[in-house]
Amino acid sequence: MSSSPTADPQLAEAFVARRLSLRHLRLVLALYEGKSISAAAELLHVTQPAVSKSLAELEQGLGQTLFARRGRGFHATALGERLLALARKLESDLRRGSEDVASIVRGTHGELQIGATNAALPQLLPDAMALLKQERPLVTISVRTHALSDLINELRQGRRDLVLARVPPIEMPPDIEGQVLLKQREVVVISCIHPLAKQRQLAWAQLHEQAWVGHLPGTRMRELMDRMWQELELAPPCNLIETGDIMLALSMMKRLPLLAMMPQHVARLAAQQGVVKILPLEARVGLADLALWHLREPQSELVERFKQLLHQVAADYVRRESAQA
Repeated sequence: MSSSPTADPQLAEAFVARRLSLRHLRLVLALYEGKSISAAAELLHVTQPAVSKSLAELEQGLGQTLFARRGRGFHATALGERLLALARKLESDLRRGSEDVASIVRGTHGELQIGATNAALPQLLPDAMALLKQERPLVTISVRTHALSDLINELRQGRRDLVLARVPPIEMPPDIEGQVLLKQREVVVISCIHPLAKQRQLAWAQLHEQAWVGHLPGTRMRELMDRMWQELELAPPCNLIETGDIMLALSMMKRLPLLAMMPQHVARLAAQQGVVKILPLEARVGLADLALWHLREPQSELVERFKQLLHQVAADYVRRESAQA
């Protein structure tokens, strides 16, 4: 926003190494969020001249403009965007660090922030959490189940340690690394109280006319299911309960004669509990394997241990399934 600085790579490198500080990064964050010098000054509780002076110092030191004017506001340049990402990450690290210190003061031994989608909730994640709490009773475990896009953003911002989700690796940002936990296909299930549950053979043409509990519009699973019905040359079910919560779906299947499509490991657990029956139909949906995702950077000892436990419970599940086959 100041007059265009003269770029000098060596001087810029020296500035980054010796003078770039958290104060500068918080300034960049405040300018981006406030969209003006005056708003940034209010956010930082300083005067407008102080903000202008600090921005000029920063741009001069880096040799590049960080914000470009557009109409009444301004937007970050490429370098500005990079500094914004760094500022968000450092702020998140500081917040998590302060939370860890506070947890020690309270008598707990660390905190684990997990994001998860439905496929991990009924069995895999609870099993791993139980093992961790047995090992480390004073560890605080926080689990969030937002929309996948929100979970990934929180992971990149350092607000989540791990995310468990079924998403193709090609769709993940390059700074996030994934490890497959379970290779699972989708299966069709029917409520045990459904009148058709005792029939030995059922066809897709019969099922699409029945009541279903399905995924919300706009979700990946809903899009894939609609595509599957199209490939079967059938219309998607009209009698439908829509939810993004698999536990609610299973609860509804206890109460109403419904059909649903869900991951095989979730369906088998529900079948063992007498909630559903798995139908011998091939469901070609094409959803990705269940994987755990984290940033491509060293993880804390607590996170690494939890990753080991997730792989352990996943391997135990595969062994049990193989023994029952």
